[in-house]
Amino acid sequence: GLARLLHQQVCESGAVTAIEEGEHSLSYADLHQKALALALQIEAITEGDTAPIGILIPRALNHVLCQVAVIYSGRACVPLDDKLPDSHLASMLENLSSTLVLTDATRQHRLPSFRRLSVDHTALSTGALQGGGQPIFRDGRNCSHVLHTSGTTGKPKAVEAMAEGLINLCLDPADLIRRGQRVGHGSSVIFDTSLVEIWGTLLRGATMVVIPSETVLDPVALRALIRTAELNVMQLTTSLLTVTAFSCPDAFATLDTLITGGEAINCKIIRSIFKAGAPGRIINGYGPTECSIYTLWHTVAEEEALRGAIPVGKAFNNIETFLVTEEGVRAQPGEVGELLVGGPGVARRYIGNPEKTAQAFVRMPQLKARSTRGPGHLYRTGDLMRADPNGDHFYLGRKDNQVKIRGQRVELEALEANLLETRLVSAAVVIKITPEEVDKGQFLLAYCVPTSPDVPEGAILRAYIDRSPHLMVPRIQLIATLPLSATGKADRKALEQQYYDTLQRSRARAANVVIDADDVAAQLERIWLDVFGLPDERLAPTADFVALGGTSLMAATMITRLNKALGVSVRAAMLYENPTFEQLVPLLMRLQAEGDVDQSARTEQEIWLQDSQLGQTLQPRADGLPVPQWQSPGEGRIFLTGATGFVGIHLLVSLIQREEVQQVVCLVRAADDRAALLRLQKTAAKYGLNLEGQKKVVALAGNFALPRLGLAEAQYDHWARWSSVIFHLGAKVSYVAPYTSHRAENVIGTLEMLHFTNHGRLKAMHYSSTIAAYGPTGYVTGAKFLPEDERPASHLAALHYDTGYAQSQYVAEAIVWSAIDNGFPVAVYRPGFVLGHSQSGICNPDDFVSRVFNSCMSMGEFPLLPDQRKEFVPVDFVVEAMLHVSRSAGNLGHAYNLVQPDLVNAIDIDRSFEILQQISPHPLRGVPYVDWVNSLSLRLDDPLHPLTPMLKETVLGDKTRWEVYEKMAEYGRDNIRRALQDAPAVLHCEPIAVIFERSLKSWMP
Repeated sequence: GLARLLHQQVCESGAVTAIEEGEHSLSYADLHQKALALALQIEAITEGDTAPIGILIPRALNHVLCQVAVIYSGRACVPLDDKLPDSHLASMLENLSSTLVLTDATRQHRLPSFRRLSVDHTALSTGALQGGGQPIFRDGRNCSHVLHTSGTTGKPKAVEAMAEGLINLCLDPADLIRRGQRVGHGSSVIFDTSLVEIWGTLLRGATMVVIPSETVLDPVALRALIRTAELNVMQLTTSLLTVTAFSCPDAFATLDTLITGGEAINCKIIRSIFKAGAPGRIINGYGPTECSIYTLWHTVAEEEALRGAIPVGKAFNNIETFLVTEEGVRAQPGEVGELLVGGPGVARRYIGNPEKTAQAFVRMPQLKARSTRGPGHLYRTGDLMRADPNGDHFYLGRKDNQVKIRGQRVELEALEANLLETRLVSAAVVIKITPEEVDKGQFLLAYCVPTSPDVPEGAILRAYIDRSPHLMVPRIQLIATLPLSATGKADRKALEQQYYDTLQRSRARAANVVIDADDVAAQLERIWLDVFGLPDERLAPTADFVALGGTSLMAATMITRLNKALGVSVRAAMLYENPTFEQLVPLLMRLQAEGDVDQSARTEQEIWLQDSQLGQTLQPRADGLPVPQWQSPGEGRIFLTGATGFVGIHLLVSLIQREEVQQVVCLVRAADDRAALLRLQKTAAKYGLNLEGQKKVVALAGNFALPRLGLAEAQYDHWARWSSVIFHLGAKVSYVAPYTSHRAENVIGTLEMLHFTNHGRLKAMHYSSTIAAYGPTGYVTGAKFLPEDERPASHLAALHYDTGYAQSQYVAEAIVWSAIDNGFPVAVYRPGFVLGHSQSGICNPDDFVSRVFNSCMSMGEFPLLPDQRKEFVPVDFVVEAMLHVSRSAGNLGHAYNLVQPDLVNAIDIDRSFEILQQISPHPLRGVPYVDWVNSLSLRLDDPLHPLTPMLKETVLGDKTRWEVYEKMAEYGRDNIRRALQDAPAVLHCEPIAVIFERSLKSWMP
């Protein structure tokens, strides 16, 4: 087994360095001793429990140490992705019956329902076990690792990988790694290829060098590290190899071995590597996780790259492969078949998933497999290949990447390969787009990275058609680089989302442009772009309806919309007889001469969209000066708006308590600076806070809704140059006033703050929005999940049914995101419903939640609102989270939902009222919403009564503004969890029930 083989290396190479990470390193003897010490701790904690052990540590020396210790303890390793939420990780571990997780100091607060052991290699002794203690030696037929793969379903499958498969690969005569070599460890630990870097190194007596993530993704930095670290072996996925070699084709020239795999190899990129200076050998590897990483391998020859056909080669020793046709018989040489794999590399099963196991792991006696090693079954890879007479396999694509477009079956990889062979693109990914609108047809979209910036889409398309007239023609979209998934492969889902995001932005821009009804060309262009789902601002005169893939359904849609918009009568025959844009325009102009076109009045939505365009031309100043880090020495000068609000005053108090803060200037709407200070002091006193004698606080009378913030020119210039950072929390909040009443403060004010951010010197701005900027999108659009960086623009339809405040925040966010797109250093924060301080329980008595709870206890009843959430969070969490995120420049350019970091701690409205029932001194009962509102309307002195019109008004069918928040989408938490990973005290948010209990006195009638 692995433990015995590693122990042999320790005996033979004890003084040799096993692993390096920055300034830290461990010899084989040190690694052995520390792993034994950790294995004893594991045994003491688990007390004989042999379940797999989770490892929640990213690529690092500590992670490698944990894997060795787990193997020494006779158990299986479960590498975990620390970017996943705890709920997902817990589900994975529960499926395995795991009880213990090894982690590090940064992540020791996570997965609280499991036993956790924090690991630090510097704290483990190398001498305490000298002469004593032995690993548990298990044979290779035991599970050594459980690796999770989503496959094509998205639901993780737990692959039970056997040690003998990993051993068979690492000790194969192919010698992927040899004794004495220095091996780059750059793969994510959740990716199966990381096991080659870890165990291939350790079982061969080599040295692994841990590569930082930022270096792996930076071609120039990676090139430099390969040389300075004197690496001999490097492994990269095809996509990462493409990105690196495109920028630095000579990056690998000093290597002995370069291993690539994971996707179809890019012949053009391989040609560039050979031309710039190739490593000793380039190995093209192939293999699914279920088959112990690599099944097939091939040493690439330059002539193969020039020919454009590089095989994935032959199987490693002891591995059996079969190409099987759809009829279940062996494919002949040159015939396409699905690859099935047998032998010691094949996994035993998907743990806890017998249905998927039965589908993927099969017995086919007709194939007459000879191997006596391994689990005895074959794995169906789902990959289509053909083999030449020499037995070399050529990868063709996935069975599940076959798509049907208008009844025609298409292999996406075949289209990608032909695009690459035009030699005009360095990378290409083809995806199938299925528009949400039923009146728009499916189509293929090819994202292409051009070989040079001056390669146009048309040239690629013509070259593709010349080479492949028999293949379906995709639409071409140029892109600078392809996004990569966590496993380093091209992220098709991200590209699909990018298309939809771009389309939404384009539509938003188009919707804001009022087109003259007499401008036939403009009307046609808008309708054409929308029907085809083209995220373009202009249409070429030669654009052809048929050539672009227009279907009969799309023709019917386009004709209907043209007839309505232009008051004409277009027939289908006319469209097909005049299929180009330049042909259709004069035709429509002739038809339009028969009648006039009605012009509709501007709607409120058009006003929002027009306002969303404000500031789009605003560009960050290009003076070459770096954006200041506000907490750096010599900085610490904060410009704050909204300090007279509940969150703002708590932020102010937290800021002035920090040593790195020199001064905080608070822009306050007041007659003069003295009155501004008085407002701050009264606000602080209202919430039990104290600003008396605080020399760090400067009150500045002004108004961010006015030009230059209502300041004199000299003042404006002085404070703009003085400020290290901007915290813009100021906003008007009214639950009954329309958008127009909020526009000055929330829309124009945000634009003015961006101008201030850019004046004098460019500064970071931390902008407070709200989760209400999406409106009730769950109910209206059916959205289920809202990633933090998803812009509210795509949820415009929902804003019609929300308040003027929410509508104004929607527009303000659009302005801010445009600034971010233009390069402004801005972070967006969307607090949920902010409760009182988690310790004092002091709340804002004037906010919506406080008034609701006060009224409910006074009335003795609360509304029944199923499937509703309010995302409650304490004010101190909001403040500390915002401040911690603001400390890192790497957090700029993103949005952060300031909601409960753990979804399991978020509660719905019904549960919140149940808690209130339990802690309230007054009896409470639930009643239908309409009855509750009617009761409220009779209570003229109730603090909630002024909001009765908003609570009663039906906005969608028979539902009110509050009721349409039913089935609200889940707010993403990934960004805020990532940003707070190194702040566990902040990340741990008090349970809502505790906060409610402490806040009760603030809500009492």
